Amino acid sequence: MTSLPTLLISFAIVGAILTAWTVWKKKTNSTFWTFLQHFCGVWFIFSGLVKAVDPIGTAYKMVDYFGAFETTFAGLDNFFKGMATLFPWLAKSSEGFSIAMIVFEIVIGAMLMVGYSRKWTAWLFFLLVFFFTILTGFTFLTGYVPTDANFFDFAKWGPYVKEHMRVTDCGCFGDFIKLDPKISFFKDLGLMVPALLFIWRSRNMHQLWTPRVRNTIVGLVTAATLLLCVRNTYWDLPMVDFRPFKIGSNVRAQKELEASAKIDILGWVLEDTINHVKIKYMEPEPGKITYYKEYTAAKGWKVREQIKTDFYILKDSVKVPITKTKVSEFAVESADNGEVTEDLLNEKNYSLMIVAYHLEGEKNTVSYTVQDTTWTNDTIAITADSFRLQPRVVSVEPKSITKTVFIPTPEYAAFFEKGINPLAEAAQKAGWKVYCITTFGDSEVSADFAKKVGAKYPFYRADDKLLKTIIRANPGVVVWKDGVVLDMYHHKHLPTFEALGSKWK
Repeated sequence: MTSLPTLLISFAIVGAILTAWTVWKKKTNSTFWTFLQHFCGVWFIFSGLVKAVDPIGTAYKMVDYFGAFETTFAGLDNFFKGMATLFPWLAKSSEGFSIAMIVFEIVIGAMLMVGYSRKWTAWLFFLLVFFFTILTGFTFLTGYVPTDANFFDFAKWGPYVKEHMRVTDCGCFGDFIKLDPKISFFKDLGLMVPALLFIWRSRNMHQLWTPRVRNTIVGLVTAATLLLCVRNTYWDLPMVDFRPFKIGSNVRAQKELEASAKIDILGWVLEDTINHVKIKYMEPEPGKITYYKEYTAAKGWKVREQIKTDFYILKDSVKVPITKTKVSEFAVESADNGEVTEDLLNEKNYSLMIVAYHLEGEKNTVSYTVQDTTWTNDTIAITADSFRLQPRVVSVEPKSITKTVFIPTPEYAAFFEKGINPLAEAAQKAGWKVYCITTFGDSEVSADFAKKVGAKYPFYRADDKLLKTIIRANPGVVVWKDGVVLDMYHHKHLPTFEALGSKWK
């Protein structure tokens, strides 16, 4: 797997080659400054491109940040508390925010490399690095903040615990590579050095070609990046898929592997509830529990957190690190709370999974009147030793009933009626298993939705983040067989079943 050091070496090599070319063209004021421009420019372009192939993934990450920021600022008792209302609005605009951020990042990379408007480029580069540093710093530093404390309540900060982090990773390189939050934070602190240097001595930055050519290049990069992001967000699935459910993934085998992963307890975060002091106690041997001998409950000590290793599996008695993915959380339920996960993953025949992680429409409450009949039973003697019960109507009165109905948007309903349903019907006739999975929140209206769009297949439910990880389309279609993902399609580019059936015989 690619690592950050490997990436940095690659950026440095490309930067050195471009620097040599710039020197050869006699367009440099300083070899050092030219190398910094190319190195940082290549870095930003690459970082932006791996996010541009999947802007929705970056949008989901920003929603996580906005949610954490909203909670943090809402917990303050000062002027900044009012900022909490900003983040729900930003969350609703997360896709547009994501695209703007990605385009900005790639364009700044191009501006650095060509030397576009040196002073402006220096300041824009600094501001974007500063913004990234805030995100990665928040991610890492919340590891020192207990879950019941506010980030800005510095007196309550304690030992670093990875599980305390409000956002698990920064998403700096999208799903291409997951960086440890600490590494991400220090990476951005490192980038602040050239950012400040560029501001300090922007006149030392090189400029390639003429102003007109530079303007043209920056304009073309902006347009191309914007089109790339729009294509991978609204028009089709990501061009490159780095997610654990990508085509060819054996989800069943990966889920079993991740289920076998282990961790070792290395220590504990202990709190003296009498003196309100927290300490980190490391066990002399992993897996042992010895802290209680010295830090007893009688003295007021309590365990607040565990300090654990990362997940690993044993292979030939050697601990091999393993990263748990969303595959571990692949769990699907039927409408009556029945577990169907294993049935889906063990389906030997082809199956068509329709993913709808948000049923677009609105819920309405309708009222109607029914006649409510009240009955009673009269006891009627037949003989001295027997009797019978005779039902009798006491009253008939009108009764008002309220019911929640779901009205899908016309466009969303059309995706099913004109595209997915014909495909699903043909697949069912061919013997394929067909089902739709929606979220727990939408499951209460899924039956009403299915009736309105004419869906004649079962609706299951699962976690919304799981569904968003499986496919970046709402709705989207995934072809499975024996636990393996064979193909997937955006709702705007659905194949006919004839084409699908000929591909997967």
